[in-house]
Amino acid sequence: MSDQSVEIQLLKEEIVRLKDQLSKNDRERIEYLQNVAHQLVAPLNAIKWHIENLTQARIGVDRGKKVLRSVYSQATQAVHLAKNFALMSNLEGDHALTAMREPLQPVNLCQLMVNLADDFQPQGWDKEIHVSVDNDPLQSAPDVLIMKPLVTQVFSNIIENAIKYSVKNSRVDIQGSYDKGTDEVVVSIHNRGIPLREEDTLRIFERGYRTQEARDQYPAGTGFGLYIAKKIIELHRGSLTARSHSAGSVFTVRLPVRALAGKARHLGPKDRFARACSHY
Repeated sequence: MSDQSVEIQLLKEEIVRLKDQLSKNDRERIEYLQNVAHQLVAPLNAIKWHIENLTQARIGVDRGKKVLRSVYSQATQAVHLAKNFALMSNLEGDHALTAMREPLQPVNLCQLMVNLADDFQPQGWDKEIHVSVDNDPLQSAPDVLIMKPLVTQVFSNIIENAIKYSVKNSRVDIQGSYDKGTDEVVVSIHNRGIPLREEDTLRIFERGYRTQEARDQYPAGTGFGLYIAKKIIELHRGSLTARSHSAGSVFTVRLPVRALAGKARHLGPKDRFARACSHY
């Protein structure tokens, strides 16, 4: 066979491979959109039903307080899903997430964890799960220079999963510290629920991967939350790991204090004004 024939054959094989990959990507994209749509419909329908009950005075005051708490929980879930969808869309076309163009700002991770614990606690109430933050020694850790909205989404994804896969009447504990040797702030999120097998701890951050237990318990999950989280933490020169313990799982984030200094723009006056209106 001539060199030209060999090259033609190789090109044909490459074309076939690329077509197969494109077809696989299309199937994954359709499946992802279907899953996101399904997961968004559930909290939105719940919110609609609760509002109808409230406006038509079908429930008493005490029950109304619980309903409002549920509305808040469902709205938080819907916002969380929408943000993941936006991040996933950026990852499809920009694997470094540079399209987000978020400015850097110093962030107190202890305060961020307290805010997120408060936001996600309503989701835990239905299963009698308490979300708590151990302030000491995390509160004495230095601020971390990060793209705050992105890192907030990282911890949102992990905490939401921790609550979802926890057993009833348990706890989600958030702890942290400062590692002076590596100049990193370390945050660990512990839950009591589905333990991770060793092979799962290696694969759980892969795009679309879900453990068999997770699929059995929540069939409609996307498997993209931890994938997105891993990408964002790596963008910050940090690390995200998972391990199993006797009662559940532990996810640990390590973020260098100033790894991105000089790598991206800092928060300017206009940015600070806009951020002043945000919850975090």
